[in-house]
Amino acid sequence: MKVYLASKGSYSDYRVVGIFAREEDAEAYELSEDVEEYDVHEGPQEVRAWRKLNWYPDRPEPEYEINWSWGPSKTPNPYEDPHPERRDYDGHPSRVEHRWARGWGERGSGHLEVCGWEIERIRKVFGELRAQWLVNKSLGMVWDEGKLEWAAPELEVEA
Repeated sequence: MKVYLASKGSYSDYRVVGIFAREEDAEAYELSEDVEEYDVHEGPQEVRAWRKLNWYPDRPEPEYEINWSWGPSKTPNPYEDPHPERRDYDGHPSRVEHRWARGWGERGSGHLEVCGWEIERIRKVFGELRAQWLVNKSLGMVWDEGKLEWAAPELEVEA
């Protein structure tokens, strides 16, 4: 079952002004500025750690040094976040997501982010993605930093 929250304001001014069983009723409510959809849970909601692993292919493995404003620090590569986000568990223990994210600061180019419920599964998926990345690199493919994807190398054509 779903419920629809009619809300108003944002940030410190945010508040729920009504809860409705039907979306059209929430949207028709005059005091509302926005409508949010939520599932109703039939019992306690299980919360688990959503784990994350980051890999920076342009940095040395198994670790590299970053010069922070307070001084140098050794950082493992790949890096498993020691403080996982707590999330509502969706009942799919083998769920893993991955994406290429843009770099920031001294870390430079993009990095691979692999997330999921079970660290062993995350490491397995990471290993497969890392192997695929290294194969593409060894085949001479070009990593496009802007698009965060592989491109075929430009071939020289003889006239």
